[in-house]
Amino acid sequence: MTFIDVSLKDIIQSLYGAFRLAKGDKTGLRYFNATYEDFWKSFYALVLIAPVFCVLLIIKYVSNDENISSIRFGSIYIITYIIGWVAFPLVIFHILNYISMGDKFIRYIVTYNWASVLQNFIYLPFAILVEARIFTGFPATIIGLILLSIILAYTWFITKVALETTNIFVSSIVIIDLFLSIFLSSISQGMIFNV
Repeated sequence: MTFIDVSLKDIIQSLYGAFRLAKGDKTGLRYFNATYEDFWKSFYALVLIAPVFCVLLIIKYVSNDENISSIRFGSIYIITYIIGWVAFPLVIFHILNYISMGDKFIRYIVTYNWASVLQNFIYLPFAILVEARIFTGFPATIIGLILLSIILAYTWFITKVALETTNIFVSSIVIIDLFLSIFLSSISQGMIFNV
């Protein structure tokens, strides 16, 4: 069973669970199943996000002043996008196994992946407006920081609920997630602009 065998019911149920968690309702976790099948299904989230991500890439490319091949530009960002979906689960898998919490890995990643749909649907439209230079300057910075804070708080909450562990450890996981995203973004920027 792979993530492409996902029904509309699976998607609606998972997104509803993510929405309940976004409201601070711990019972939202009940809408996610911790099975190997559901683990792979949860990666369908990247397919749901992909169209909005592609719009962002197109606007980013069009608004870019550098002379860069569209194939090079798109390939680097798409590869980085896919790596981002794989890297975090791999890191968390090893961390949780090392501290004897491996039994909670699948439940956490299933929850995390579906929650990513809500996170991206909140942030990507804003990122598109920034790249299109509709939002600029100080207001854009403030809105960006507010949205980032909301996303980090949401990630912290789902991590706390899914892993049922200490606040310090949960915060560490969120920081790892943030820095991994920054690291991958820096690499893609460097490859494109030869920084």
